[in-house]
Amino acid sequence: MLVHWLPHAQNPAYAGVRLRCLIPQGELARLGVASRLLAPGQRLPREGLLVVQGKWLLDAGTPEALRERSRQLQAARDGGATLVLDSFDNYFLNESGDTERAGLLAAYREALPLFAAFTVSSPGLQPLLQEQLPPGTPVHVVGDPVETPAALRSYESWPRRMHPGRWAGHWRAWRELREHRQARSEARQLMWFGNHGSAYAAGGMAELERIIPMLEAIAREQPLRLTVVSNSEQRYRELLGPARFQHRYRPWDRLHFLRLLGEQDLVLLPARLNAFTMAKSNNRMLLALAQGVPVMTDPLPDYLPWRDFCAIDDWARLGQHVGDPRDLAQRASGAIPTIARDYSAPAIARQWRDTLQALVPR
Repeated sequence: MLVHWLPHAQNPAYAGVRLRCLIPQGELARLGVASRLLAPGQRLPREGLLVVQGKWLLDAGTPEALRERSRQLQAARDGGATLVLDSFDNYFLNESGDTERAGLLAAYREALPLFAAFTVSSPGLQPLLQEQLPPGTPVHVVGDPVETPAALRSYESWPRRMHPGRWAGHWRAWRELREHRQARSEARQLMWFGNHGSAYAAGGMAELERIIPMLEAIAREQPLRLTVVSNSEQRYRELLGPARFQHRYRPWDRLHFLRLLGEQDLVLLPARLNAFTMAKSNNRMLLALAQGVPVMTDPLPDYLPWRDFCAIDDWARLGQHVGDPRDLAQRASGAIPTIARDYSAPAIARQWRDTLQALVPR
């Protein structure tokens, strides 16, 4: 089996690139599969399987540019490649009714018949994509791997990981961790992390709005600090600026985030169910649980199987969990063996291998 991967970008700062391209590509190669990452501008292959990130098409920016990318895919398919489209969001949303996005989505839908099969990151996304396809079109769920420090080996060489240019960042992270440990002795440490939001759908950091009044009330009795880790300090200031409790913003840092996450008392992931959030994978939840950190969240489809290990739709007891998170911490630790078995980078690579192997033409 020969597998080519076409990511929407090469930058590992993008979670979709890391989790659904760089990590599985590297782990498949370790399993002995001929697995190759396509470079920007490289001619698309005329053989093997070509896994295309749906966002690569949409990032063309205009309907005309997207159709040009579709023509490149058509040439690859005509030459003998089997095309697979991978999605990790509900791309068909356009809640604002933007006419430019509507035109882009029309061109995107035109491209769908080029693909022999489709993969998605969550069970909630599966039916949303199936609605856009002819009945019976295969849509396979392949989960996101839960990142560990070792996952860097999938896409970065040892010299790059140890490059002196990163030493200053390592030093800053160490100092921040020392400060965090001191603060933890004085106030309960809470965290929200994720993308700040999307231009075409509701969600992201805005989900914090409904629990801010709860946290303000709790903070009058229990000292706490909320750390927001995201990609927009402006959005953070808009939402949390007036909040009457301790809070701070930290930009996403893939090299040091796990260490900070692992020393939180409670992770808060509010997410009202809608056409955007129902498509989300369990990755953020499992990332925290894998560190043994308690999680409070809402009943998204991909979260529900983990209800025994976290607090789902239990916001009425937020104050109780902030005051004493030990029960939730014990429940979180119970998830660690299953996560390691089923969501490690090698385990998810085996999912990819089995799914893609079934698509190889006989």
